[in-house]
Amino acid sequence: MSRYLTKLELKNLKLKYIGRNCKISNLVSFVGKKNISILDGTRIDDFTVLVAHKGYINIGKNTHIGGLSYIQGWKGVEIGSECNISQGVKIYSKSDNYTKKKNIQILKKVIISNRVIIGSNAVILPGSKIEDDSRIGALSVVSHKITKQHLFARNRIVKIY
Repeated sequence: MSRYLTKLELKNLKLKYIGRNCKISNLVSFVGKKNISILDGTRIDDFTVLVAHKGYINIGKNTHIGGLSYIQGWKGVEIGSECNISQGVKIYSKSDNYTKKKNIQILKKVIISNRVIIGSNAVILPGSKIEDDSRIGALSVVSHKITKQHLFARNRIVKIY
């Protein structure tokens, strides 16, 4: 049965840092807890997985991460304050480049700045930097730097491929 962890259960997670008034589902999975920091007021919903056995994950204040999301912090993932990450979003700081004959691993930090909204099932690839107040549409794939200006065309949100 899904519920939020109590203050004692949050403390017993033994994360690198856990802020006050966080709401984390008991169905969230953590790998590499000592490399994960979560600031005040953050909410993480059911079946989200945070992996930082190598690298780190830092999540800012009052950020919401929807259920079924996956954050892989192999090279580092920084998520700012007041972000809204919808359900099923995947964030990778490590990936493979299959376009070459030889498989090459891509290891680059991901930075998601403040007040960013990421739509359902979007994929954020290594090396992406999403600037303050940006909006990423559902099912988008982001692989580079995104500014607020990239996303608006005639006052509507467009997908980034």
